[in-house]
Parts: sequence; C-alpha cells; structure tokens
Amino acid sequence: MNKTLLLMGILSFFGFKNSSAPKNPSFEEQLEIFMELGFELNAGVTPSDLERWDKQDFLDNPFSLMYLTLGQSMEREHWTPLTNRCWDFDTEAIEDHGSYTDIIKNLERITRGRLKFENVKDYVDIEEEKAWVSFTYDGKDYKWKLEVDNDWVDTQLFSNIVNLTENNHSKGRFTYFDTGGQNAVIGFETPESLKQIQKKTGLKISWLN
Repeated sequence: MNKTLLLMGILSFFGFKNSSAPKNPSFEEQLEIFMELGFELNAGVTPSDLERWDKQDFLDNPFSLMYLTLGQSMEREHWTPLTNRCWDFDTEAIEDHGSYTDIIKNLERITRGRLKFENVKDYVDIEEEKAWVSFTYDGKDYKWKLEVDNDWVDTQLFSNIVNLTENNHSKGRFTYFDTGGQNAVIGFETPESLKQIQKKTGLKISWLN
C-alpha cells in the first residue's frame, strides 16, 4: 500500500482527517480557537481561571486538556462553570440525594436553552441500594429507577436521556469525549458545529449513545 494512503488512513481512524488544527499551539492559541468556535466564558470567568495546570501540560496535550478544563468550574467563589458549552463529568459522583438532580441540571445547562427538564427530583440511598430520578420533559412525566454501585453513576441514565431527546427538533445532540480516565467531557452540538470543532482542534469527539 502507498505510504501516503496508509498515513491518511491512520489519521482518519484517530479522527484527524481534514483537521486544520495548528501544530504545537500555545495556551493562548488554543483558547482563542475555542472562543472562535463559540466557547464563550461565563460572566465573571477570565482566562486566568483556566490556568489551573502548568502551561506545559496544555502544550503536551493540545486541545484535549483545554477542552476538559473548559468543562470545569471556577476554583473560587461562586464556583461558576467556565462555559456552558461542555461539562467535565466525573462518573464517581453519586453520593446522596441530589446527585442525579445535579446531573440532569448540568445536561440541561450545556444545551444552552434548547432542552428543558422541569420538576427534577431524585432519591439516592447507597446503603439501601435504591435510587431513582424523575422529571417532566416536553409535557410528559418520567421516573427512572437507577442501579446503585457505591458512588458510581448508572450510565444507563445518559442513554435514556439521549433516546428521549434525540427527536427534540433543535438539531442538537449530546456529544462525548473520552479523557482516558474516569471522567468524560459531555457537550451538546449540531452536526455542523461538531464538524467544525473536530476540524479546528483534531479532537475525537463522538455522539453520546
């Protein structure tokens, strides 16, 4: 096989086909590209709030560490999310009542008003091994029983949300970025906006299933 064709196949497999991401971008260049893609910082957030890692780490992990960081919150009062474009979610996050309510509210937040979950309630008791979440979506009431595995989230919740909202007429869908650890970055994009993110950053972001 032609070496050029082989290399193109490898880059395509890793999600870098047709990527226009710059090589060795600085912290500032990476942030600028995300800002151009519509990753607006929330009120009160400054670029310095993202500098929670050594800048060399951003150079060693171009765009992936920046994307993960954008999904986090300020490390100071009022703990505001840095942006509403994505959410860095730790799967070991189920502690007590309210844990699943927080998840639903964050999923709603990153849709930037496109999806609305109302009357969100939950029940979590690790010792009883009992958990559920309920809410109203598009005028209908839902209540889902959830599996309990210590403080690990029941990932079936995300699949249920995707199935419920895939015909929301907003053209937006939840996305997933694997960090290689126990957390994941969840976003909400249109096919067009996701394509632009992939092209400008080279990140292998997929649809959440």
